[in-house]
Amino acid sequence: MNQNGKTLRTKGKEFTIRNSLLTDLFENKHIRTVYHMFIATLIGLFVNTAVYDYLKKEEIILGLRLIQQGFGKIHIVSLIWLGYFLFTCLVYHFYKIWAKQRIFFPKLSHLKIWNWVGVTLLGLYYVSSFKIAGYVVTYFALPPASASIVLAEQTRLLMKIHSFIRNTCPTKPHTDEVVTLPTLSNFVYFLFVPTLVYRETYPRRDKIDWTFVCFRALECVGVIFFMSFVIDRFLNPTIQDFGLRSYTVKEIILCIFENTITGALILLPMFFIVLHSWQNLFAELTRFGDRLFYLDWWTCTDYSGYFRKWNIIVQDWLYLYIYRDFSEFLFKTNHLFAKFAVFSISAVVHEWILTYMFGFFFPLLFVEFLVFGSIFNFLGVPKTPLFNILFWYSLCLGMATLVTMYGLEFYARGNAPTENPTFLENLIPRFLTCNCIEF
Repeated sequence: MNQNGKTLRTKGKEFTIRNSLLTDLFENKHIRTVYHMFIATLIGLFVNTAVYDYLKKEEIILGLRLIQQGFGKIHIVSLIWLGYFLFTCLVYHFYKIWAKQRIFFPKLSHLKIWNWVGVTLLGLYYVSSFKIAGYVVTYFALPPASASIVLAEQTRLLMKIHSFIRNTCPTKPHTDEVVTLPTLSNFVYFLFVPTLVYRETYPRRDKIDWTFVCFRALECVGVIFFMSFVIDRFLNPTIQDFGLRSYTVKEIILCIFENTITGALILLPMFFIVLHSWQNLFAELTRFGDRLFYLDWWTCTDYSGYFRKWNIIVQDWLYLYIYRDFSEFLFKTNHLFAKFAVFSISAVVHEWILTYMFGFFFPLLFVEFLVFGSIFNFLGVPKTPLFNILFWYSLCLGMATLVTMYGLEFYARGNAPTENPTFLENLIPRFLTCNCIEF
């Protein structure tokens, strides 16, 4: 494997030096002009809102207050992340101790017991990692954006550890061949590169383009401001009075359809910052060569293609370590169960993040993801412009349903809280029990 080579192919995942799709598309002056049109439209929205706030409210907010609230206690988040990182490095050392015994003492009479000890400790670490992350977020009462950083990073590092162990675990006892384990530097580098599939080496760029880094960092800041602005300007005014006054069923349905455009204005920037700007930023800083973080999901006509193309980073991990492992070891005769396992695990983890991020249990995303997502995944449709339009509208409507209903639940619990709620009361959506809906 050549560190500066063009292609590396091992164990079912190919790494090669390539740009992100949007990076190449923006080289086209026509696509670049569309990008400029979006920026000009956003500037117009900012100016319009600034003038409105100043003339009507005599203050200019532009979502800054929401950013301050959402990213509160960021210093605590930094300390928690540092603790995660150090503990992850500690896991590496424990794993290396276990692996060395596995390699250099092949005739150990209790080798199977030693293997089960390793698997058991690893499973306990996985479970305790989720529990500790949830406890930390709750204990420090982290606001949603700060909590999402902690929870997402915990999940990311856990997926990294699983990939590292799955790809380096010695499968055979020591032979005459020289057996080496990955170094700590390789492991730490893997923790920072934008992939969840471990390799000893990756194709790398020759140098860091600091201009590219600065533009990606500015995009991240700009998108955060824009998403805060959209939520504060378009979403909150439709739902923030829930719990203070009664809403009719018709009014709630109307809110969902009114927020269809808002859903799109949240979905697209979220994709752009998470899968394009942020990943490319770290790829450039680590000189990571393979930047295929997504495919052209916007051309899809069905959800099967969308799920495969939306997030290649997670898709690779799910395919290699969930779908393929389940197919080979558990469901050898029926791949449908392996696919269902992928959807189930994805739905549970997404719901776990949202539960601790917002501080309440409201499994709407779980239902959309597991039920509708898995059903739509098996529905093939013609690849025509009409179905691409229908796909886009269903995507925006689904996002509108999520942001509206989670918003209603958030304000129901904030504006009409329950004193000393029981465990069962915490599981039941508050917007249904606060007597704020007129039937």
